[in-house]
Amino acid sequence: MAPLYPDFPEEEFEARYAKTRALMAEQNLDALLVTERLNYQYYSGHRSEQCAVDKIRSYMFILPKDDEPVLITMPFEVMQVEQTTFIDTVKTTGGLTGHPEFIQDVLKGMGLSRARIGAELGREQYLGISYNGLCEVMAGLPDAEFVDAADVILKARVVKSPLEIEYCRKAAQISAEAQKETFAALHAGMTENECAQVLREKLIAKGAEKLSLLCVVSGPSEGGICLLPTDRVIARGETVGFDVGVSYKGYWSDLARTASVGPASQELDEFYSWMMELRHNCNMQLRPGKAPADVVAVCDRMLGERGLKTMGVGRVGHGVGVETTEYPSLAGFEDITFERGMVFACNPNFANHLGFINAEDNWAITDGDPDLLSAPVAESTIPVVPA
Repeated sequence: MAPLYPDFPEEEFEARYAKTRALMAEQNLDALLVTERLNYQYYSGHRSEQCAVDKIRSYMFILPKDDEPVLITMPFEVMQVEQTTFIDTVKTTGGLTGHPEFIQDVLKGMGLSRARIGAELGREQYLGISYNGLCEVMAGLPDAEFVDAADVILKARVVKSPLEIEYCRKAAQISAEAQKETFAALHAGMTENECAQVLREKLIAKGAEKLSLLCVVSGPSEGGICLLPTDRVIARGETVGFDVGVSYKGYWSDLARTASVGPASQELDEFYSWMMELRHNCNMQLRPGKAPADVVAVCDRMLGERGLKTMGVGRVGHGVGVETTEYPSLAGFEDITFERGMVFACNPNFANHLGFINAEDNWAITDGDPDLLSAPVAESTIPVVPA
């Protein structure tokens, strides 16, 4: 029976499995064992609230190279699985102990006792099972080989489908609209925590399902930034900035905005406008056939002309999708070519005596100019908060 409330049609998951199996074949994998929460969600369609907070239970997705996928979850999750996913084979255990043995039995029952199994062992991967637990699983399958499948997962997720992009667009628009409205509602004399509460209320009212980060930064930032809102009072003549991650149907945005508290000084106005020009020139590199190194080269050239550096975080942007920040980084070391359907946040930013100067939007790569997902776009001249 078809699920009543899936986030995606069945064809979407079939396309994910086909893409993943092609990548598995390149590494001669018999199966993919997925344990991390967001990878589990990506492949199964099951967005579990319990999985995010409960580390004693096993949530796993297993994709054989030539058979139907299998889900391991808790008995109390089965109804949601049935209502939101197209997975037919669901294995459950109600116990709080003995999970490695249970997982061994599932893998054996799938004929994988002597298989080459890919797992989340490498780059940008985290296990949804303890290291010792995984070791127990592997010890119970001495004839199986467990190998790193990070590249399979990263490459499978990096190009988004049209519907994935629309979910990212919705999340980005929620954030862009809420941040703009929040600036209009703020004034000098409010604390960062009070600003954060206004922003939080507007994000939720507009449909944000979750927040991954909500940063409010005010005042000079030569020594770095404190991303967590505090009771610091914002004052006339300063800047106040936001950096926010919100989700819609499990897909995220990552947007930042900066405003002047009262009319901007000539120095602030000029620096912000230059930063926006830098940002634009970097964004225009987000085209098929280009690479992260092309973005970095444009950024480095403009920085060199001004004798400046960014905040030194090692990149000038990153992918966006099932996570607020995900593979790949917009950094020179990334050996990847941009393709239609990739989604990025590109934000060379600065922390200096003027404040945290940042304006981050989200873009999808198309056959031509990048597609702005986060309308309304960051303003080309710095917004002003009433003083």
